[in-house]
Amino acid sequence: MVKIENWVVFPEKVELPIITCDLYEAYGLATPKIELIDEKMRVRLGPYLLDPEIPFNFEDFRKSCIIMYVSISPKLRKGWSVEYGLLRAALEIAAEESTGTWDPELKTLLPEEMDENSKANMKILEAKVIGLNAKNGMAAVALPKEGFEKGNLPQILSVVMGNYTGMASAAWGVRLEDIDIPDDFANSFIGPTIGNEGIKKILGNKITVGTIVKPKTGLSEADWAKTSTRSFYGGLDVVKDDENLTSQDYCTFEERAKLVMKGINEIHEKTGRNLVYVANITHGDMDEMIKRADLIKSLGGNCLMLDILATGMTGVQTIRKKYPEMILHGHRAGHGAQTIFPELIIDGERIDLRHGISMKVWALIARLGGIDQFHIGAPKGKMESSYHTVLENLETCLRPLGNIKTMRPICSGGLKATVLWDVATIMNPIGDTPNLDFIAQAGGGTHSHPLGTIGGSRSMVQARDSISAGDSPQVAMGKYFETLLAFRRWDNEIYGNWLKTLTADSKIVVDPDERPYFLTENHPETAPKPVDLKTAMEKFPELRADLEKFSPTLL
Repeated sequence: MVKIENWVVFPEKVELPIITCDLYEAYGLATPKIELIDEKMRVRLGPYLLDPEIPFNFEDFRKSCIIMYVSISPKLRKGWSVEYGLLRAALEIAAEESTGTWDPELKTLLPEEMDENSKANMKILEAKVIGLNAKNGMAAVALPKEGFEKGNLPQILSVVMGNYTGMASAAWGVRLEDIDIPDDFANSFIGPTIGNEGIKKILGNKITVGTIVKPKTGLSEADWAKTSTRSFYGGLDVVKDDENLTSQDYCTFEERAKLVMKGINEIHEKTGRNLVYVANITHGDMDEMIKRADLIKSLGGNCLMLDILATGMTGVQTIRKKYPEMILHGHRAGHGAQTIFPELIIDGERIDLRHGISMKVWALIARLGGIDQFHIGAPKGKMESSYHTVLENLETCLRPLGNIKTMRPICSGGLKATVLWDVATIMNPIGDTPNLDFIAQAGGGTHSHPLGTIGGSRSMVQARDSISAGDSPQVAMGKYFETLLAFRRWDNEIYGNWLKTLTADSKIVVDPDERPYFLTENHPETAPKPVDLKTAMEKFPELRADLEKFSPTLL
């Protein structure tokens, strides 16, 4: 047995809400017990305790403060209970991020030297520990909104991600799980200017399907643009730069953008479809980002991408303000260094060493900063350890937040057409109908398709359209050769079970759809026709081998 001597492991796990709710209640918080407060605590950290003479009203704090919900593994001194240590650590955080410091006997100015403004400020700005749960290690720290500069995300981050995460004197680990922000303070930010509803007006009221050109490094400008054009030709709505592709010598931003937009304009001319090129303008020089954004705008583009953690919130807010008519796409590259915590399994029990900041807080920050569409992870993908994490992030995109518009969530990382039905269902945490309000991006799941980029694009579109029409994967496999091949490659179980349902009278499509994608049924070209099983096996010999494996009696 491994004995953990320093990290407090709480008996209950911290469960984050996946639907908008009262966070104070959801985390099981209650005001700190009076009996925990001794004279040492009162002398050292008294200003950050609730006044027992004033009845506690959570809504008053919710309207007047930014409330941090933090999980804490406190350092325990000899004789301290876990609950006492948790409260002490929470009070240290409240002091550190408001009017206190490690030594309360500050002599900056003696009280009698302070002017009336300073005296009043010291009272107004005192943070308070308003909630505690000793079973899961959660605490709520309320920071008066007067301590924050309106519309300034970097300043907010300097507090809510501030010194307390490194206060080794108070805690082994501290994790910012969520934040409550007063509506009037949220309204000091621009927020998304296009948002979820605006993107639907551009691309339609349906799942948006897109890709990231792969491989992420190495392609020349011409080959990158060729892949982009094929993706759009196959029906995808969105093609994006990868997070690490900006303007390297082998694929410069300007040349790539010109070639991509040329292909977009040609397809738009032919099909009338609105398309989105997500151009990564991330750079360390603000002037260079603006130069690249201006180029995209001049070429007729409608979207700019920022790696938000690498760029920083100053860059995000500046680009948002300068280009209100452009979709702002937020990538979360590097988030795992802050948002993913170690999960240890000791003798069959999972131990969470929680520290850092949750992804849902970053989603909230991105939304305030003006991001219109944001990566939240993907169920059935390769990046997330559980569906729950994705749904937590989804909630942050949609929760009421003053007048701030909702943000369109992006699911990406290991996706392909075969999982889109499940993803759409999982993305609706409160019902059984599929959620159509998200972007599904498949990189390898597009370009690794047996028919290449156009076939992979087509399979994603076919899955999306089938979900909208209420068709199952089995129906889609009979109607679309690209979907059949996708399941044959990536989901042998569903594919094999579908083969078992075929009969001698079945008719299926085994020809690629080589038409450019149109939004309506009024397509100028003829779709591939379904053929009988015998003809299908002649056209697609692999089908006979598959039937011999899964349904030999049919043969």
